[in-house]
Amino acid sequence: MSRAQAESVIKNIIREIAQECAGRGNAVSETLVAFMVKAVVLDPDNGFNVDRSLTKDDVQKLIDMCVEKLVDTESPSLETIKMQVYFDMNYTTREEFLEEHRRVLESRLQPVVRDITDSRARTRDEFESLYRKMVSCALLKSGLGSPTDISVVREATAALQSVFPQTELGNFLQLNKVDKEKQLRELTQIMTGIRLFNRNAGKGGQGIDDLPAILSEAIPDRKS
Repeated sequence: MSRAQAESVIKNIIREIAQECAGRGNAVSETLVAFMVKAVVLDPDNGFNVDRSLTKDDVQKLIDMCVEKLVDTESPSLETIKMQVYFDMNYTTREEFLEEHRRVLESRLQPVVRDITDSRARTRDEFESLYRKMVSCALLKSGLGSPTDISVVREATAALQSVFPQTELGNFLQLNKVDKEKQLRELTQIMTGIRLFNRNAGKGGQGIDDLPAILSEAIPDRKS
């Protein structure tokens, strides 16, 4: 059986289970049915072999078992599956959360990045302005300190200068747009790493929150 055929069979099973439940006066969502089907099939006590295709008898057995479990409103296992469905539908994974945060951040910073990559700086003042924009952009991307705090900007500038002095701007401007964006990301990561290292060494860290200290204050010490 091909993947497409298997998916079609599963959808038909889910639809039939939902219809039977509705016929017994208990309307259920197809999402809940899908979770129940998975739970029943994967439970070794139910005797399904996940390594082979379901026979007609297997399908009927699966439908009957799922319907019985779904109409049993007093079943603890049903409530557990309902909670799992709710959680999966309302909460994102850590990876999804971080990816969405990154996407939103990149979207909001796009005008700043574009201002840097489209720069045609020629004079000394223009180069200095471009360099300040790169520092501000790196700070905004890292989220560690405000680009309006002079002490943070001074520290970030020193960190960036240690790996990318202003004299390198000429080479930066010769790159194409994609390579400029790539180098800007790399410089942000390096600059952030330097600032975090210096903070850990007690030599910097302006604008970087002390998360362990904040957590210690926010969470009471429960040791007796």
